[in-house]
Parts: sequence; structure tokens; C-alpha cells
Amino acid sequence: MDLYTLMENRRSIRDFSDKKFSRETLELILKAGLLAPSGADKKPYVYIIIDNPVLKKKIKDRCEEIDKKFFANSEEWFKKWMKEKQISLEKNFLVDVPYLVVVAGETDKPYWLESTWLSIAYIILAAENEGLATLTYTPREMDFLHDLIKVPFDFEPVVIIPIGYPSKKVSKTNTNNEKKLFFNKYASE
Repeated sequence: MDLYTLMENRRSIRDFSDKKFSRETLELILKAGLLAPSGADKKPYVYIIIDNPVLKKKIKDRCEEIDKKFFANSEEWFKKWMKEKQISLEKNFLVDVPYLVVVAGETDKPYWLESTWLSIAYIILAAENEGLATLTYTPREMDFLHDLIKVPFDFEPVVIIPIGYPSKKVSKTNTNNEKKLFFNKYASE
């Protein structure tokens, strides 16, 4: 598949099948993340792979608590959007997939956050290339991961990426790309 088709087909998935895939495939996907450009070539990120069911359940439970609190304090437009998109406060995708990947950035390195997100982009495209689905899940609080999975305190957890096979084919839903490309200056008209 060519790169542009790959990017166009990629979707955020929250409903995964229980079908397994190999650890070698996961390592290939994560090695793609290491190919991303990074500030001062420091590669200021680590990938922590979670495949232990008990640990995944602990992450799920804590994330549900965090998301419920966040949702309760959210604006009405966001609550409406969540309902329209049928996004549940239950985070079963955190336990349904074979692997979770916690990506954490080393905060004392230059351009650590930008570099970490470039790496994440490479990972999600590599997973799509392997026929796998992902979600860039970013709960509002991830400090609990420092204790739970021993993320050092000079690293900041940035995202939890569930990687697996989708339970069903998902169609393209976001096609509104109008007024997103400008030359020389932003123009509202």
C-alpha cells in the first residue's frame, strides 16, 4: 500500500478483536517509531510494552476513573460529541488487545514532546501497514504510570497505544479538509 493510501485508511479504533499477532510484528512496528526524526537526534522516548492481563486491567480501571472525572467536568458540546461518536467511558480496548504500548518522553531532552509525537505517528502508520489498528489514547492524567509500570520521573507518559486487530471494518468518517491549506498567510475566506 502506498503511503498516502495508508494515511487515508488509518482510523482510531476502540473496538478490538481478541485475535493475536506476533511479538516480532510488534517489535517491527516499534522499530519504525525509532526511525522518526528527533530533536538533536536524541530519541527522547521509550516504549513500554504491556501484555500482562492483570496489569492491563489495572491500567483500564485507573483510566476509567480519570476519564469519568474529566467527562463530568466537560463542556456540553464535548459530551454531545462523545455521545454522537458512541465513545464510551468504559475503556475495554485497554484489555481486549494483545499489547498496550506506553510511550514516555524524556523531559530534559531538547524537543522531547515534538520528537515523541513524531515517533508515535510512525508507530501508528507502521501498525496500519501491518493490518493492525491503533488508538492514540491520552487520558488527562497519567502520573499513576510512574508507580504502576515504573516509568522514571524524568520521563513523562504521553500516550497509551492499544495495538490489535479491529473487531470490524471501520469506514471513513472525517472528510472535512476544506479551509485547511493556505499559502503565504491564513485567510478565512
